[in-house]
Amino acid sequence: MAARTSVGYVFGGVMALAFLLAAAFFIVALVLYADNGKLKQQVDAQEDNNREYVRQSDRADPAIIAEVDKARQSNASLVSYLMDQVETTYSKVTGNPNDRVETLEEKTAGIEGAASGNLLSVIRSLNSQIGSLEEAREAANDGRLAADTRLREMTDRVGELEEQQRQTVARLQGQLRQLEGDAESYRDGLQGVEQRFAQELSKARTDAEDVERTLRQQIGQLQQRNLVLEDQVSQLQGEARGSILTPKDEASLVDGTVVNTNPNEQEVFISLGRRQNVILGMTFAVYSDRSQIRPDAQTGEYPRGKAAIEVINVGETSSRCRILTERTGNPIVAGDVIANAVYDPDKQYRFLVAGNFDSNGDRQRTPAEREEIIALIEDWGGIAVDAFTGDVDFLVLGASPVLPPEPGVNSPIAIVEQFIRKEAELNRYNELLDQARRTSVPVLNENRLYTLIGRVQSRTR
Repeated sequence: MAARTSVGYVFGGVMALAFLLAAAFFIVALVLYADNGKLKQQVDAQEDNNREYVRQSDRADPAIIAEVDKARQSNASLVSYLMDQVETTYSKVTGNPNDRVETLEEKTAGIEGAASGNLLSVIRSLNSQIGSLEEAREAANDGRLAADTRLREMTDRVGELEEQQRQTVARLQGQLRQLEGDAESYRDGLQGVEQRFAQELSKARTDAEDVERTLRQQIGQLQQRNLVLEDQVSQLQGEARGSILTPKDEASLVDGTVVNTNPNEQEVFISLGRRQNVILGMTFAVYSDRSQIRPDAQTGEYPRGKAAIEVINVGETSSRCRILTERTGNPIVAGDVIANAVYDPDKQYRFLVAGNFDSNGDRQRTPAEREEIIALIEDWGGIAVDAFTGDVDFLVLGASPVLPPEPGVNSPIAIVEQFIRKEAELNRYNELLDQARRTSVPVLNENRLYTLIGRVQSRTR
């Protein structure tokens, strides 16, 4: 009985103690619940405050985690660490740690490329440009140094040239002074010469005037005598008219005859040969009879022969000729006469040749071709003379010399001399023609000469 009571007491005591412990736990739980609510409120408030600095999603970002580790190593908060980094960056970029993005944009607004690119690229580009400019500056500096060197060399050269010029000027001035002295001496001498020349010129003019007066008087006397003589000649010509024997025109004399013909070979044979001084290449005009070799009374032209022949083989007393031209319907026959104004079997004719000729047939008459006419005459036995003497048989006149326009007062001396020469040629040409007419010497122009010698002139164009 007593045992049960002790156990009951112990059980009751345990139960009471348990109750007390439960009550204590309950009270403690109530206190902890109340504290937990306060802590939860504080945690929520702290979470809201931290969200402004770092969000829950950012905490998983490896870059932010790395920055947190760096901040922890620096024994600083992340924000403080990042602020230190920003201030350091701006100090290096702008020099002011308090600058921010807006300030940086304002300060870099004038830098090319800063608005669209990063500053490091801009800096590298500027460094590259600076490097190029440095190289250009060095090249320019080298050029400047070279230019300075050339300038010094040119300065030295100019100095040498100036010294040479001074020496040359001094030498020329000395020569000039000497020339001025010589010129002064020459001027004095020239004045004396001019005075003597003026005196001699005045004397010569006086003498010339005296001679001119004397000559005028003599000309007047000669003119009077000439009139008297012309009167006497006219009277004598009137008295002697009808008793004068007119010689036969030398140009109409027949030189030979055609003795035979060979029409098939276009050849003829003439009565002249080596004994009569016939030469190869000589040409003859062929006429039916000697009466045809007469100049026309109106034009003075000789009729063209019925044919022209050229000697191709010379015998002793006869020659073989080829026919150059032959008039249609009037062939060469035996008994026809032949004539060449240059040739004569019994004598040598004398010819005076003047004027311009066209011996080569190019329709250009020149003084130089006169020599070819002279050569033709001499080759065929004639004699060419230069002056109109009493033994001239024929005057062969080409075209009249062409007189150029009279030169002016200021024309070159060469032009004046040419005009004087041409005028003298024209005067001589007219004088020869007048002398031939007055002395009845036959005048042959180029066409008449070719007609009478049987020459066929070819044309080059």
